[in-house]
Formats: sequence, C-alpha cells, structure tokens
Amino acid sequence: MAETTCEQLIISQPGSRWARLGETLAQWRRRSRERAALARFDARGLRDIGLTPAEAAHEINKPFWRA
Repeated sequence: MAETTCEQLIISQPGSRWARLGETLAQWRRRSRERAALARFDARGLRDIGLTPAEAAHEINKPFWRA
C-alpha cells in the first residue's frame, strides 16, 4: 500500500481552506529547499544558470514566505 502524506490529504480537497493552506505550506517548503540548493552552487554553477553571486545571495537570504 502506498504511503499517503498529510500534505497530500490536505491538498486532495481543492477549494477548501485546508487545501489552500496545504498548497501554501508546500510552496514555502519548496522555496526553502530550492534556496538551500542554490546556496550550494559555486561561482561556475551560478554563471551556468545566469546568476551573479550577488543575485544568488539576495535570493538565498529571502525568507521562505517571500517570493
């Protein structure tokens, strides 16, 4: 049997207040993971994706709730 996460259960009822909350929490978690991954890039990797170290630092230092 596949394991169902709490996040999947909340999002499974679209339009509900709980679904919106679940989507927001999932987005915050995604941003946090993506910024952590960006922090591991070296200067060459940043150049490859078209970012300067200053731009990367600006994005990395944003709080997870800010887009």
